[in-house]
Amino acid sequence: MIVYALMKYIEKIPVRYDRMMNLLTLGCHARAHEMMRSEIEPGMSVLDIGCGTGRFALAAAAKGARVLGVDSSPEMLRVFRENLLARPDLQARVEILECGAGSIGHLLGERRFDRITASLMLGELPDLVRARTIASAATLLAPGGKVVVCDEFWPKSRWMSALYHLLFWIFFVPNFILTRTLIQPVRGFERDVDLAGLSVVARRELLLGAMAVVCLVRSGE
Repeated sequence: MIVYALMKYIEKIPVRYDRMMNLLTLGCHARAHEMMRSEIEPGMSVLDIGCGTGRFALAAAAKGARVLGVDSSPEMLRVFRENLLARPDLQARVEILECGAGSIGHLLGERRFDRITASLMLGELPDLVRARTIASAATLLAPGGKVVVCDEFWPKSRWMSALYHLLFWIFFVPNFILTRTLIQPVRGFERDVDLAGLSVVARRELLLGAMAVVCLVRSGE
C-alpha cells in the first residue's frame, strides 16, 4: 500500500526514480530485479512491460537478451533513451515503444517473447486493463516461455487484509492529492492469471510479504 502510494509520487522525478525506489523498498526493488534477471539467458527475446527508465531492460540486454521496453510515460522513456545512449554496446539489442499496457496485444501482433516481465505496474491499471494486459502477455509468450511479475499484492490472510483496508483509507486522500490516481496493491491476480491460461510455478516474497516475484507459464507446459 505504502509502496504504491509513494511510488507514484517519485515517478514525477524520473531521473531519481530507481535510486528512490530502492530506498523506499529497503533494497527489495533491486533484489526483485536480481531475481527477475536470473530468469534471463543470452539470446532470449524479452518484453518488459512498464519498463520505466529502462534499468531492468538494460540489465537484461547486458546478459545478452534482445529486449523491447514498453511504457506509457514519455518522461520515463526520455530517461530510458538517455540511459541507452550511454550504453552503445547494448543499443543493437534494445527497442523502446511508447504505449499503454492494454494495447500491447494489438500493437505487437504476431511477435513472441521468451520472457515477459512487469515490475510494480499492475496495481496502476484499472481491473479490466490489468486483466487484458495479463491475457495479452499469455498470447505473446513463446512456447516454453515465462511471465515474471514483481508487484505488491493484496494479502490473503484475514488480519493482513483488514490492515491493508485500514491503510488504504488512511493513504487514500494524500495519495489522490499527490498523484490524481487511485492505486492499490493488486487484487484478483490469481483469477486473471487463470483466465489467461497461465499457472504460477514460483513465488518469492520480499519486504515481509508486501512484495513478491511471481513466475507464470502457460497451463499444461
